[in-house]
Amino acid sequence: MQDDARYLKRKVTAGSLDVHPTEKALVVHYEVEASILGESGGHMLAERKEGQKIIRVKSLSPSTDVGALAKKVVEECKLIPPSRLPHVEQLLYYLQNRKSSPVEGKVEKKEKRSVKPRELTPFEGMELNEEASITRVEEYVELLYEGVPEKIRGSALILQLARNPDNLEELLHNVSLYLLLNLAEDTRTELKMRNKNIVGLLVKVLDRDDEELLVLVVSFLKKLSIFLENKNDMAEVETVERLAHLVPCDHEDLLNLTLRLLLNLSFDSGLRAKMVEVGLLPKLTGLLGDESNRQVVLRILYHISMDDRFKGMFVYTDCIPQLMQMLFECGEEEIEAELISICINLAANKRNAQLTCEGNGLKMLMKRALKMKECLLMKMIRNISQHDGPTKPLFIDYVGDLAAEIRAEEEEEWVLECLGTLANLTIPDLDWELVLKEYNLVPYLKDRLKPGSAEEDLILEVVIMIGTVSMDDACAAMLAKSGIIPALIELLNAQQEDDEFVCQIVYVFYQMVFHQATRDVIIKDTQAPAYLIDLMHDKNAEIRKVCDNTLDIIAEYDEEWGRKIQSEKFRFHNNQWLEMVESRQADESETYLYDNDNDRTDLFYTADGITPADGSVSPDFFSDLQAQNGDSYHTEDDKGVFDQTSSSPGRPATAYGFRPDEQPFYQYS
Repeated sequence: MQDDARYLKRKVTAGSLDVHPTEKALVVHYEVEASILGESGGHMLAERKEGQKIIRVKSLSPSTDVGALAKKVVEECKLIPPSRLPHVEQLLYYLQNRKSSPVEGKVEKKEKRSVKPRELTPFEGMELNEEASITRVEEYVELLYEGVPEKIRGSALILQLARNPDNLEELLHNVSLYLLLNLAEDTRTELKMRNKNIVGLLVKVLDRDDEELLVLVVSFLKKLSIFLENKNDMAEVETVERLAHLVPCDHEDLLNLTLRLLLNLSFDSGLRAKMVEVGLLPKLTGLLGDESNRQVVLRILYHISMDDRFKGMFVYTDCIPQLMQMLFECGEEEIEAELISICINLAANKRNAQLTCEGNGLKMLMKRALKMKECLLMKMIRNISQHDGPTKPLFIDYVGDLAAEIRAEEEEEWVLECLGTLANLTIPDLDWELVLKEYNLVPYLKDRLKPGSAEEDLILEVVIMIGTVSMDDACAAMLAKSGIIPALIELLNAQQEDDEFVCQIVYVFYQMVFHQATRDVIIKDTQAPAYLIDLMHDKNAEIRKVCDNTLDIIAEYDEEWGRKIQSEKFRFHNNQWLEMVESRQADESETYLYDNDNDRTDLFYTADGITPADGSVSPDFFSDLQAQNGDSYHTEDDKGVFDQTSSSPGRPATAYGFRPDEQPFYQYS
């Protein structure tokens, strides 16, 4: 057989990489496979052998450039592929910060007692199967300590070390956790650890005072937290409560790791609520001045600010003044996504908006937004403008500046935010007619009502803007004469499935029938009343409310439409009554509902029934029926004055920020 051998093949495979337990050195494990091949290329003889290479970095000191040193190690050691550079850098950083005493003294003492003449390398065979890996770990633990029980095969030993830290010395606890962290690089092994309640064991260790140990534990939890199952486990064992006492802390690495773990957990709404509950909000706000942790803190705060329940909580911290200061300091540089994101969310709260506008806050925001044409900053301003109270009148000084930006030449996204801000300014006595004329806005608004002329969000904002300016009777008359009402009806036909569009268009009609100058145009020159009758029984409650109030005004001033509206309301109520009775008959319970045997025909169509036999309907009957069903209808006996029994509706709440097809603003990487 040996005579047939022709070729020798040698293959070196890189294995695991870790730190030396006692020296400033890295340990590289590798495997050499030597094969003898025959003439046909088949294996005749093969042998594998494991080895290790120790790379000493004695020059490593607190001032060493770890990144440069890691590159040098990778370049000079061919056993380490370039892809492992981040791992090398991480291990060197660990060596740089590892305490040299009393640990090294203990290790040296145990080395003298060891009868094995080889170097102590705890991470040998890390790439082998789990049983072999743990066996090597156990051997190392026995060399370091006396009194450790007999070898126990499998991962149970390591978990036992983490479970009973008070019964073991500090080094053993740290080593066991560090080994688990490395073993968890294999997701299958990590799953086994989870099945043994690794999360619960780690969270218990968070109560200890050893900062180096806590760095290791928090690192492990942070790694585990990216998986849903582990995150759920953390929610069940009061992880956030235990992490709260670590924020803030003097240990820079521990603080950074804790914040990053909290960031991972903050994607869960329940855990965000827990963070607020345990008092982390003011603590996090206090860290905004820490440059090294500012970004991660902003991201956590952003997640908290997404929840309407907690927006108001920011009022009781110094968060908003700090955010405004950061915006000031940006100068002409682009605002960070994290910073503007949280500002947009917080501006949606009325009290936060008031704090933002204190002093020259609004002036500064408007000046920068108009100069830089920053859409996200204008979105923040738009949120501020939606609140009634002392902030809204502050915008009067900027009406002209905003109107000047409503041009076809501008980017749609920018125009959308400026137009949305203007549309929010429901300020009494604001001369909208003058604004529309001075900036020639009517042609722009009319053109944008055409379906497909722009993005739907912009078209919707145009409708809302028309509803706002129509509060001014002179402005409403000008719009009616421009032919905007037929354009609105055409848009209503095109967007009849979109409740937001329908509601806002109906509100425009409601505003216009309030004014004598536009009421006749709506009633006599358009088919708007017919569309409103079709919508009076819409499934959307807000649409029904605006329709009812608009039709009540129309019925008050036009007898013909009044009869049509009355007839439709009766028809609807009559159908509802019939359906109710039929339903009860199906349940065979009508004998308990009526004292006589009259059938449905007698009930509805005989002289003794509710409705006269000739089918005529008396106004008195219909008024009574409407009152029973909560409708408000006014006959001519009401002295010709429109008196809304239900309160006059304000502008329908827009779905801005809550449209179901729009994702939350979330742009940072």
